[in-house]
Amino acid sequence: MKNFELYNPIRMVFGNDEFDRLGEFASQYGSKPLVVFGQKSARESGLLDRSVDMLKEAGLDPVVFEGIEPNPRLETCRDAATKAKDSGCDMVIGIGGGSVMDASKVIAFGFYDPDGMWNRIAHWEDDYESVTEALPIVLVSTLAATGSEGDAGAVVTNPETNDKVPVFGECLFPKVSIIDPKLTLTTPTEYTRDGAVDMLIHVLESYFNPDNEVGLSDRISEAFFVEVLEALEAVLEDPEDLDARGTLSLLGALALHGFINRPRGGGFPLHQMQHPLSAYFDISHGRGLALLLPRWLKYVSREKPEKIIQLGDRVFGMDLETHHPFEAADKVIARITDWLEEIDAWFFMDSLGIPNDPSLFEKMADDVIRVFGEDGVIKGLKPLAKEDIVEIYTMCVRVAAPETEAFPEEEEPEETEETEETDEPDETEDSENTDEVDEKTDADETAEPEEAATEEPETVTATEEVTEVVEEEEKPE
Repeated sequence: MKNFELYNPIRMVFGNDEFDRLGEFASQYGSKPLVVFGQKSARESGLLDRSVDMLKEAGLDPVVFEGIEPNPRLETCRDAATKAKDSGCDMVIGIGGGSVMDASKVIAFGFYDPDGMWNRIAHWEDDYESVTEALPIVLVSTLAATGSEGDAGAVVTNPETNDKVPVFGECLFPKVSIIDPKLTLTTPTEYTRDGAVDMLIHVLESYFNPDNEVGLSDRISEAFFVEVLEALEAVLEDPEDLDARGTLSLLGALALHGFINRPRGGGFPLHQMQHPLSAYFDISHGRGLALLLPRWLKYVSREKPEKIIQLGDRVFGMDLETHHPFEAADKVIARITDWLEEIDAWFFMDSLGIPNDPSLFEKMADDVIRVFGEDGVIKGLKPLAKEDIVEIYTMCVRVAAPETEAFPEEEEPEETEETEETDEPDETEDSENTDEVDEKTDADETAEPEEAATEEPETVTATEEVTEVVEEEEKPE
């Protein structure tokens, strides 16, 4: 076991109806909070009005900011930080899912310099400055997913650079996090599923750390996985199952708390490869992780098959002793893939609106290495260089899917020779007024090659894809 340091000062308040104590806790840290919400659900459900009323009853003067989008944008966070500063706010309260909670942290440090926020996020730039001060933060989680209520990190997207980047700082630990499972009852099941995948992978990536074996962390992780699988199954069967939703809420809050992963350490390659998918195409974080998980496992499985086998044995109860390690690892990956199919989370690139564009995969892989790489690789069960990341992205493409350019350039209008007769307008003039292609939402509308018009893409089951026999496999080290 390697040396490590664990610090987490968050006061977590868990349980049904604990949200009713919001005013009690908030009043300990300020008098004029900026209260941050998403785009519309809090207002439509009455949660916004309820929150404001409780804060006013506690003697606070709340300032509301609505409009945090999924994959929160840098500019939106800057607008909120500016509003907090102009209004004289002295704390930030975030009420919502992971995006709202992450944004609240970014707003809390952006308050001190709204125009310089990116300099404290883009850690690879020469003018980077670490985050050292932030307004006090109180969070209320309404979705079991990201674990932002349990750590000092946040993730923000800069559409101008297509970067989705994490930011950390001890001052970003929330003072209080209220985790009230009743607030998750209105969460649609597909978002509950996405959140469960996210929290599971938060722990799974560390579980596969090849450099540090910690038996206690492994046993805790395996129990964590079992609880996620069982609780999600219960919620998908009965969305009103408050006990199961409470279990997911607790698991989500603890996934990044530190006590599970910190002794073991390890990288987050799946999250790092997923971030460009959301940055370019604004997809759900959990769905991007579900897309990558089985392909990444298949790609790295020959590096340390025994840990994958251990997962199959202890979590799925698989008897793999008589199988060759590579065959056994493939069976575990197939079982994980079956689970993704069972919860309707087996995806291909085109399922999520991402075109089969090799140049796009190259660009996203460059972004991963630029933002997260060390010595040209990202860490994990197997260190991944740019070419490895491109291969994993390519593995996510549906079999026989045609190549499609993600962001086609507009054609230059053809020049026409001028003639003496100019009464009628030149037909080429209107070509300059065509709408530009929206990088995030219109990529799937680009023209496909003519040969694709009459050919249906070959379909395969998830299990067939992940259990293909690889010729000339290397033996485990």
